[in-house]
Amino acid sequence: MASNALKPNSLRSLVKRGYAAQAAAQQSTFALPVQDPKVTTLPSGAVVASLETNAPVSHVAVLFKAGSRYETTASIGASHILRASVGLGTKNTSSFAITRTIQQAGGSISSESGREHILYGLDIIRDNVGTGLEILGDVSTQHGFKPWELDGNLGRVKDELAALDPSTIAIELLHKAAFRNSGLGNSIFIPKHRLGKLTSETMAGFVASTHTSNRMAVVGLGIEHDALVSFAKGLGVGSGAGASSSSVFGGGEIRHETGAPVTVVAVAGQGASQGSSDAAALAIAQQILGTGAHIKRGSNASSALAKVVAASGGLGAASALNISYTDTGLFGYFVIADSGSVGQVVGSVHDAVKNLNISDADVARAKNQVKAAIHMATEGSSDALEDMGLQALLTGKYLDPTAAAAAVDGVTAGAVRSALNKVMEGKLSMSSVGDVSGVPFLDQL
Repeated sequence: MASNALKPNSLRSLVKRGYAAQAAAQQSTFALPVQDPKVTTLPSGAVVASLETNAPVSHVAVLFKAGSRYETTASIGASHILRASVGLGTKNTSSFAITRTIQQAGGSISSESGREHILYGLDIIRDNVGTGLEILGDVSTQHGFKPWELDGNLGRVKDELAALDPSTIAIELLHKAAFRNSGLGNSIFIPKHRLGKLTSETMAGFVASTHTSNRMAVVGLGIEHDALVSFAKGLGVGSGAGASSSSVFGGGEIRHETGAPVTVVAVAGQGASQGSSDAAALAIAQQILGTGAHIKRGSNASSALAKVVAASGGLGAASALNISYTDTGLFGYFVIADSGSVGQVVGSVHDAVKNLNISDADVARAKNQVKAAIHMATEGSSDALEDMGLQALLTGKYLDPTAAAAAVDGVTAGAVRSALNKVMEGKLSMSSVGDVSGVPFLDQL
């Protein structure tokens, strides 16, 4: 017997009518028209954005402001469990039915989350997008959280925790040191002591406080905008402001001793929030300092930090760190070094960042690198969909990569120097993972 998701409905009919109209308009020409992004804000507060790509595969995502920063003391780890629970049974559909229907329709469902959001994604062949949207709506808004399924899913969560590398742990500890025990200080991974402690009621409460219409964005690539608007209107979510979270940069230090021969160190000050006046300047500063290899199997030997590490006489590598959120950010550097020389590497890198000389030529080169990074980050459909979704969710609008790249053109060397000084002269935060015996303390830098 076919599942209900495969039966005809008004949404699927609307989608097909939209595609038929497109085909009729285009059959007299060989070249498909280039489309502009469309953005609609619904009366409920939800934002709908789409871009017609004329591709045979449609990509759709539903996003909510439901990242780890919105967890309370009672719900610590809920965002990780929520992310890992996508695909389990919902209020309307069993896990088996979800899997079977999506496979029959030639699609896939995925999820990913950060400190400020969760994304439920759908990739599906265009002819079956109506079926996929039904499953996506069910998965993203009708969570079941059956106790036996949550318990059975703990093995997957434990595997994710066991696979965390020292670099990821260092970034998580850096956030905890910078923002303390609330808001952005909450890790995107559940603490081990919380495994099995989150009940169905706790998870349902977290979803109820974060999955509301004015905290939602629905975005799509290769789909009719009117169909996406209709889909968003039909999602069964509540209203209201929901959970709130404010984070104050406090500064601090966390050292995690593991005895590993390689040590990871992250140091950062308060960076720029998304869309702030310093955001573009710090993006340029990041490229001047160095972010890693730009050539396959190459190195970043020409970057400012790579030269400093080489001159320090230590064994290691360094790159700039730049993370932006809606209300604040982190900017600094990241070092991986041999435990015997980590002290001299970190000391040299810190001095180089604090006293960085910035020329007009450096800024001109870095501007090109920032623009290239913006365009390259959205080359793939999944990355482009996530970029569109986060913009729609966090800003209520969408700037295509060309417009976003143009924002760096007016930045001067003085603006970069000023933004960098503001970061390095303020409070700093630091995390270290590995053999930390040779790592200098924060007040020694």
